[in-house]
Amino acid sequence: MKYFILAHILFLTRFVGFAQQVMLADSITKTPVSYATIYDAKGTVIGRSDMGGNVILQKGCEYHISHISYESRSLVYNEDSIILLSPSSHQLSEVTVTAKRKKYYHCKVYFRSIEHVDSCLKYYMDGIREFYINTKNKKVHCGNVITNYFMSKRQDIAQKKRSMMISDRYTALPFLDKYTLYEETMRDKKRSIKAGGVFADTVSIGRCEMFPERKEMLLSINALWPKNTLVINLFGYTQVLSRHNKTELYRHDDDNAPSVFNLKSFNSYRHLTLAHKKDNLVRDIDVEDVFYVVEYEYADKKEASSSELLQKDYKKYSGMFPIAERIREQLIREE
Repeated sequence: MKYFILAHILFLTRFVGFAQQVMLADSITKTPVSYATIYDAKGTVIGRSDMGGNVILQKGCEYHISHISYESRSLVYNEDSIILLSPSSHQLSEVTVTAKRKKYYHCKVYFRSIEHVDSCLKYYMDGIREFYINTKNKKVHCGNVITNYFMSKRQDIAQKKRSMMISDRYTALPFLDKYTLYEETMRDKKRSIKAGGVFADTVSIGRCEMFPERKEMLLSINALWPKNTLVINLFGYTQVLSRHNKTELYRHDDDNAPSVFNLKSFNSYRHLTLAHKKDNLVRDIDVEDVFYVVEYEYADKKEASSSELLQKDYKKYSGMFPIAERIREQLIREE
């Protein structure tokens, strides 16, 4: 009997392919790529690489890999133990600042916010948003914004009336904080950055990588620490946040610590479970937010960009940062 079971397992493994641990690595430095997002052939988020760049992939299956610091890559996985990702070619033009710094740092970000419910694309939003940041006190002022919004019409992931008491929409507009992840980490007495790692007491919670040839710094952390989960109860619903990763990429040199003024891009990934006992409702929700600073300058006054200009910016930059092809196809199909 045991030989029959073993043979059956081997047959199924051969039929569907086998899962294997793979490391995502920088094509130049060969260092691990942490917190890359992995999509399957349907455009569904199936996971993230861990701090060692490791992911589990199935032989013969199609995948799309996305990371704010690297070029997106689509492939059919074979048996490679390492998958190399090329650093992003997107570069901002350098801005020369006079000795007397101007009053505002003005930047535009191209953003994207994607939410999957039970592995189905439910919400999608992207667009351009601009910010003015006071160069003295770092107070953030939001300028104009232009957005493109999508909500799936699929009935199998639609909420019931009772469920409308609490929204399951977690997509959001981007916002620049006064302090970057790096500054928050350095201000926290319980955290430290050493030997390429981020530590909270003695616990490893992230990676900090320097790329001198690109003049960049990449910081990734587990934003849930010191908790393993975050539970919120409201109106009979239980929301459990079980995974939250944040990554920021900065322009970097030896003279200046990373601040909001040299932030290049940001990524946040969250996995939540939304449940309602009375309605026998359980939803698995994956949300990814990303933005890229696509233009910046220093200015003496706030002059918001026109809608026409932002429309042109949207057409230009949305093409520079492609999404997984399967997600694009679904957006077009349901429009």
